[in-house]
Amino acid sequence: MPLPYDLDSMITKSESKRPAYGHRELIRVPNIADHFHTNEPPDDPDAQLFSQTLRYATDREPFLQEEVRYLETILYQRLEELSRVQQTIRQYKFVLSPVRRLPRELLMEIFFQAIGNEDPEDVLDFDRGLWPLTHICRLWRTLILNHASFWTTVSLPGRIRYPTYAVHILSLFLERSGSRPIFVDFTCRDLENLPQTLFSVLVAHSHHWETCRFRIPVLLINHLSPRAIERAKVLRHLDLNLDLMYSSRLSDACSNLFVEASVLRSVKLTGVPLTPDTLGLRWSILTHYNVAQDFPEKHLAVLRLATGLVECTMNCSQSWRQEPWGSDPVSLRKLQILKLEGTASVLLKYLFTPNLCSLSILLSETEDSLKGFLDRSKPRLRELEIEANPMGNNILDALQSAPHLIKLALNVSVPTDYRQSIVFKDLLVALKYHTRDDAGDSTTTKCKLSRLEELILSVYTISSRDNLFANELTAMAVSRWKVPGKEREGTEQNLAQLKSFTLETNSYWLPAFNVFKELDQEGLKTNIHLH
Repeated sequence: MPLPYDLDSMITKSESKRPAYGHRELIRVPNIADHFHTNEPPDDPDAQLFSQTLRYATDREPFLQEEVRYLETILYQRLEELSRVQQTIRQYKFVLSPVRRLPRELLMEIFFQAIGNEDPEDVLDFDRGLWPLTHICRLWRTLILNHASFWTTVSLPGRIRYPTYAVHILSLFLERSGSRPIFVDFTCRDLENLPQTLFSVLVAHSHHWETCRFRIPVLLINHLSPRAIERAKVLRHLDLNLDLMYSSRLSDACSNLFVEASVLRSVKLTGVPLTPDTLGLRWSILTHYNVAQDFPEKHLAVLRLATGLVECTMNCSQSWRQEPWGSDPVSLRKLQILKLEGTASVLLKYLFTPNLCSLSILLSETEDSLKGFLDRSKPRLRELEIEANPMGNNILDALQSAPHLIKLALNVSVPTDYRQSIVFKDLLVALKYHTRDDAGDSTTTKCKLSRLEELILSVYTISSRDNLFANELTAMAVSRWKVPGKEREGTEQNLAQLKSFTLETNSYWLPAFNVFKELDQEGLKTNIHLH
């Protein structure tokens, strides 16, 4: 409905039709409150005044009722008009919204950002992911349906029950991806509830697989034919988690499964019995290796073939079953990132990685493989993360062989016995920068890690807070913030200034920790977490 040209004129015309009343006087009601508390009649003067007031109010009431009815009519009309005006504002704002003028390319980018910031959604869930966007308007639906890039992430998490339309929707989803490479995330824990053709539909599009993440029973992969993988010409990333049921094993057909995957560069295997012939993987062309096995020796045979690795993560749950004594070190000259979890740290004595930049390791108290590895490989290590419970002298010994560290993260527990806990104090003294005044002190430990810029300490004590050595801890942090420059006069070694310091411990706030507040105000990025 069009808006009136002059709202004020309409108001004036409406008010001109109001009935004319006489001069409005305020009804002056005598005070009769005192008579409410007694049954005595009022005296004659009051009775006369009360009667006069009653007659005036009775005569006035019809006029007021009529005026109220008129005002109610005007109010109703104004409310109706206000509602129409507000609806007009909403409609015209909607039509003139800047969103309608956004270029389609920008709309597509917004959709990509909105979907990309979330974890992959179940393609069978119509309330999440892409599906709700297709219900906004015809334009949005057309853009999404006609753009194959929106349909390249196929996620099917494990379900207890699958809808009857599951196979149809999956086929439609894959069809809309066109010829684009797709990311497949498929989980199945119960074959009884899995529609028979659902996995077959995925396999039929194996020529589009670029990244595959499968969490499936071994019986399901035994039905995966080498011919299907042979078509996977663009497969670059494989994440396979097998549920090996009791007495089940991989079929012989699986030994050649990925022989033709010529561009496969990254594998993550969990629950897969590892041998050089496992799944027919071409180890020599891999750049990323992430495998969990029971025994460390299973990794060594494969690592001798995977000479092109750039990033490697190994996890072991047990120690050596049969240690290969006297074996030559495995040379991984391209390896830059190495993570050893569980008992996999024992593999260090058999590795040679001269170009390693980052190392993460779980170290036992008495294990000395880390120092030997660093002395043998001589890498210019930039980042080192060590978890040791409890902490031993082997950490301090290993740090002497890592002078190029920029970031050090230690997650350690301090032994309960004071004589054993002194190893943590020795570490703090060793990390402290020393001034020229300390040069004559024969007890001063040589400064280490002169290039360190980020230090993360997660320290846990069991019995006494004294084992935290708070004074030595704060003195170390202060020295690395305030004593950068030349280590001592006449030396050429520059001492880098600490930029970030993080302390996580199970202590309460100790008086010595007040220094950290001052350092934070001075510019050192300080994070203190007390539990």
